[in-house]
Amino acid sequence: MANRQTKTLQLVLGNQLFSPDNLEPPSKIEIFMAEDFGLCTYERHHQQKLVLFLAAMREYADELREAGYTVHYTQLDPDDDRDYIAKLQSVFDAGDFSELAHFEIEDKPMEQRVVEFANTSGIHRVEHESPMFLCSRSRFAEFARGKRPLRMGDFYKKERLRLGILIEDDAQPAGGQWSFDADNRKKLPKNVDVPTVASAERGPHTADVIELVHKTFPDHPGDAEDFGWPTGRTAAKDSLEDFLAKRFSAFGPYEDAITQRSDTVFHSLLSPLINIGLLTPAAVVERALEFAAAKDVPLQSLEGFVRQLIGWREFVRGIYREFSDEQDNANFWSHERELTDAWYTGDTGIPILDDCIRTAQRLGWTHHIPRLMVIANLMTLCEIRPSSVHRWFMEMYVDSSEWVMGPNVYGMGIFSDGGIFATKPYICGSNYLLKMSDYRRGDWCDVVDGLYWRFIDRHRDFFQSNPRLALMPRALDRLKEEKRSRIFSAAESFLDERTT
Repeated sequence: MANRQTKTLQLVLGNQLFSPDNLEPPSKIEIFMAEDFGLCTYERHHQQKLVLFLAAMREYADELREAGYTVHYTQLDPDDDRDYIAKLQSVFDAGDFSELAHFEIEDKPMEQRVVEFANTSGIHRVEHESPMFLCSRSRFAEFARGKRPLRMGDFYKKERLRLGILIEDDAQPAGGQWSFDADNRKKLPKNVDVPTVASAERGPHTADVIELVHKTFPDHPGDAEDFGWPTGRTAAKDSLEDFLAKRFSAFGPYEDAITQRSDTVFHSLLSPLINIGLLTPAAVVERALEFAAAKDVPLQSLEGFVRQLIGWREFVRGIYREFSDEQDNANFWSHERELTDAWYTGDTGIPILDDCIRTAQRLGWTHHIPRLMVIANLMTLCEIRPSSVHRWFMEMYVDSSEWVMGPNVYGMGIFSDGGIFATKPYICGSNYLLKMSDYRRGDWCDVVDGLYWRFIDRHRDFFQSNPRLALMPRALDRLKEEKRSRIFSAAESFLDERTT
């Protein structure tokens, strides 16, 4: 037991399930963990996300106890009306602790609650840098100072050089270029077989948590019974090894491909596990580099995977820390429409969109192109209110968090922030969707194309003012009147039926 004057309670949130190696020894700290109804319901989180968090938290508490820690753990009880802070206060007072410690809390509302609790109670608070990221908050703040728009490529290059990852002796990038993104945009050929991703073996608490979620959160999206995500550290590491062995080599070329033959294609599906701390980016990058060197993984796949981890993921976290207030309140396009139930059930009538929605319902996951170029694209074209788009993504994905979805939705997905880091809106008509997928042309293309060209028409001044985008209104003006009338009519009918 620690000395009375330095008795420390270490707060561990459900997305901070780091290896005990990252903690002070059991002689110095005791652990506080609590399942909380408010945290489960502030958004209508996907049932599988709730199962992942709660089952993984319980399994982590077991891991900590086995490592010798005293764990003060409160399980979810719908009849317990105390909020998270009240539970923390109770344990802190009963244990006569003199200090509260925690890792950096990424989501600002929760961070504010913990900071205010400590300040109001006069508790000495110690904040530890999070193993969930490789770039410190202060380092990113220095990178972002005075820049607009921020460029992920510049950040990624600096981090590659700092970390010495895929860098030659002369400080040049391996393979002669910093990014192989241009090589990673191939449609999936018919003769390429996609490996299946098996569900993880369920952990010791998963069945009980599934029953709890079914009973307590029946109106949340998804179905907990379909749960197949790892909930423990060993299972998470097994998932990493499965990706490396079966999908890593082909990840790069086909990372943008959409196919009806596979929900997962060659993606890793590691984001939910990294975002709750069962894996850390440092360990994943180290293992990927080691595996690639031993198995001669193509550089375009290795670099593409590394870029997602030390480039985009770290960049998004930095954008959230620096610009979330601005992004949360921006509505660059002045969009005010709302989603109908069809956007949750997958009954919009656009096949590629409906399949993406149903995949999200079933797995709590889709890869980045369905998120960006199908769902967010069509929500943009349908003029959905930014906060409603953000809410949908928070509800439908197991890897959702405020720090994840804010920049991805407001910056990349719908450009509602007006360009903090994205230099243009990511929108497209049916041609791109057909090019990158195995869907066939049909009446749905008129709807998508009508929404696309209608959007260009309504924001003609914006597109004409940008030299890179000015060709789009010119192309609209070249449309034959018969086609323009047909697709615009299809778009208006869709908006009438599928938005409010």
